[in-house]
Amino acid sequence: MDLRQLRYFKVLATLQHFGRASAALHIAQPALSRQIRLLEEELGVRLLERHVRGATPTPEGLVLLDRASFLLRYADQVKVDIADLAASPRGLVALGLTPALAPLLFIPLAEALREQYPEIRLRLVENFAPALQDALLQGTLDVALLSGPVSSPGVSAVPLVAESLCAIGPWGDTALGDGPVEMEQLQDLPLILTGVPKSGVRLALEALAARQGLELQVSMEVESIEVARRLVARGFGWTVHFAAAIREELQAQRLQAVPIRGLELHRMIGYAAARPPSRASLAVMETLRRVARDLAVEGDWPNSRLLAEMAEGD
Repeated sequence: MDLRQLRYFKVLATLQHFGRASAALHIAQPALSRQIRLLEEELGVRLLERHVRGATPTPEGLVLLDRASFLLRYADQVKVDIADLAASPRGLVALGLTPALAPLLFIPLAEALREQYPEIRLRLVENFAPALQDALLQGTLDVALLSGPVSSPGVSAVPLVAESLCAIGPWGDTALGDGPVEMEQLQDLPLILTGVPKSGVRLALEALAARQGLELQVSMEVESIEVARRLVARGFGWTVHFAAAIREELQAQRLQAVPIRGLELHRMIGYAAARPPSRASLAVMETLRRVARDLAVEGDWPNSRLLAEMAEGD
């Protein structure tokens, strides 16, 4: 099995037609068929179901397609890295951010990269932290911003910031006062939970409530802070999240964010431990660290503080 065979198979499995695949690859159809047959013989499985309309990947073929896509992309990046050791980092970097943090971080990151590394191309993927971690392991993401602690030994993580979680309610509601509040003060509030179970904000909130023996009044569950903030503004209750996700509402005095003592998330830059980051990925990671530091220091990332490891390294 070599990269050429994997490239042939990827094109064929994607187009699902020998004639179209041979034309795209600029090789004769019998030669393509022979390479695919050799690949099947080496792996000992049938990779494609041949039929009159073309060829459809088998379950084994779909697994190989996923792995081949990763290997080919990695091989292409190796070529770029070796050829450009003396040049500025370049190439595509797939970056994963949570939907709530993407508006805060992506634009200043893109601006900083355009200025310092104009040949790097970013592809933004927005999803919740568990899905981003899985994507790193699968090779479909190069870099992702995760919420610690990172559960998989296959993912390496660089500390970024610690972010206090807040009780978020309508502007002018005096139920919690102005200062930081204790967790027990949330018991009497109707809460709208955000995110997915056992992850991120929701995991931190429910874990602290369980440790303190508190029972929260959950009135509603939604995935996104976008929906939750609209519900809060309409008087459906309070939610728990981080203030950076509602910066516009805070500035416009439509919502308020009251920090909760003892409740915070650690933000970390993650990458696959088994796959050395490309020069472009390393440049994105370092630029993201710098952008996060500037936002935290200048107060544009509310209720965040630099983690000790990051502060000492800068």
